[in-house]
Amino acid sequence: MKQGLLIIIGFLLLGCQIDRQTLRRAETVTELKKDVTLTCPVNEITACARNTAFSKLYATSQMTDKNQMLILDHGEQSLLARINLIRAAQNSIDIQTFIWNNDEAGNWVLAELIKAARRGVKVSIIGDQLYTMDNSWLMAELATIHQNFEFRLYNPVFSDAHTSAFEFASAIACCLVTLNRRMHNKAFVVDDRYAIVGGRNYSSRYFDWDATFNYKDREVMAIGSVVDEIVTSFDQFWTSPHVLPLTHLNDVANRIINNQEAQTDWDKPLPEFVQKLSRQADDNVFIEHTFFSDFVAVDAVEYFSDSHDKPFNKDARAANKQLTEKFHDLFARTKHELLIQTPYLVFSRKARQMFRNLRKQHPDLKLRVSTNSLSSTDAFYVYAISLKHKRFYLKKLGMQIYEFKQRPGMLEKFFATHQTNEHTRFGMHSKSFVIDDKVSMIGSHNFDPRSDVLNTESGFIIYDREFAAKLTASIEQDMLAENSWLVAAKEQIPFFSHVSGFFATISRKLPIFDIWPFRYSTSYELLPGKEPVPRDHPDFFEHYKSVGNFPDVDLPLKQIQTLIISAFGGFAEPIM
Repeated sequence: MKQGLLIIIGFLLLGCQIDRQTLRRAETVTELKKDVTLTCPVNEITACARNTAFSKLYATSQMTDKNQMLILDHGEQSLLARINLIRAAQNSIDIQTFIWNNDEAGNWVLAELIKAARRGVKVSIIGDQLYTMDNSWLMAELATIHQNFEFRLYNPVFSDAHTSAFEFASAIACCLVTLNRRMHNKAFVVDDRYAIVGGRNYSSRYFDWDATFNYKDREVMAIGSVVDEIVTSFDQFWTSPHVLPLTHLNDVANRIINNQEAQTDWDKPLPEFVQKLSRQADDNVFIEHTFFSDFVAVDAVEYFSDSHDKPFNKDARAANKQLTEKFHDLFARTKHELLIQTPYLVFSRKARQMFRNLRKQHPDLKLRVSTNSLSSTDAFYVYAISLKHKRFYLKKLGMQIYEFKQRPGMLEKFFATHQTNEHTRFGMHSKSFVIDDKVSMIGSHNFDPRSDVLNTESGFIIYDREFAAKLTASIEQDMLAENSWLVAAKEQIPFFSHVSGFFATISRKLPIFDIWPFRYSTSYELLPGKEPVPRDHPDFFEHYKSVGNFPDVDLPLKQIQTLIISAFGGFAEPIM
């Protein structure tokens, strides 16, 4: 049985690379199939683009030599800004993403991009292959859709656009190291003037349109010269040997040769709930009213992206300073307060040591973290690893931890709710930090071992107090008692708590068999009419009640799985 599996995997590996004859034929057929007609005369392409109110801010940025920056906390508003800019594009649109789903939001953005290409705009998209489209028919259609539209994929598994369940299992068995190397960058650039960077992917659940689960995410729009830095990074990825055109992938090439492309009606009428947003995207008065008051002309900003070969090349990670090292350098210089928001509270060993040194240097440092609860997370197995380190985070590092609720009290302020219902879950997906009220970051980096080593990541680092104050207010709103539970030490029992803590410390350090049953911490709910107080306040237990380790989780199996992974899955921490 084992030998047979190895033979099958061997055949898969041998068949990974597309043969030259198929490649040449696919490229020839693709060029013949690509639409070359334009909906605008060649000399009037820019005239066919709609006007955008954001052009006023670009003019201001040019006159003042300051970048205009806007926090995009609301999913549907972020989609609105994208559609407005796509329709206003005159020359180029560049997009990088980890996920692109074939759903309502993903397809609407695609339809708008195809219309832009047809009027003469050069559209270039890089998606991470493992989580993009998952449909070789559709990818074959996109490969042939128009001469101005090109889609490429990062690190395709077995040189295919679509990875079947068998291929995925085979890749885990034979090539896990390669399978794990992913592009996690998220960037959206129009005409080298306007950009959106942050945590959102192209899927309905990132724009509040999923009936089952939606993310509270964060991005930042940038208008000004810093956009040039994003374009430079994008171009390096675009020409990377790890990024392949669709015609270089076996399944797509064969579908093109055999005329098996999907036949999507990209001009079909929009669903009724989308039509309102579409009209708003064309209304520059509405755009100005919705976005302009929150823009900040920042003192300084830099876009930072990992190199395209970071996951593949250890020497490249050492030679080129990557985003993780940049963060650690900034964290290490914190003097008074560090505020972090991450969906996955799993710091690497190196990061934990860095934070420990920081705590020793600054005993009074205020260190707050906003993250997901088990009820709100999209990855319970990662939460299980976080659970393993809670005692260390709370006791040794002095963190104040707030875990987001799956049904936050400010739900209607946080999300567009016209596509959701009373059963819809909500989770937090934002990746941000603020240092000493003056340095901010918004990006794709989760501050976890995967982002440190296995993924490429990107983000804006902003040096501006006004922007930092806005980001702090946004994160602190998520941390309010109505939106998050406070995680803190349980009430201590003389002698027993000391002995339990001793054995728990030993147990938590084990990669497996972390089976000490008594937990140091629990989740707390603020009592009605009471004011928030710190855990060391003498009246803490008069203000808070314990709601257990896994509040609002009704599935016993989910709790049991979390505890099992926490006890036996610590060895997998670096790849989760």
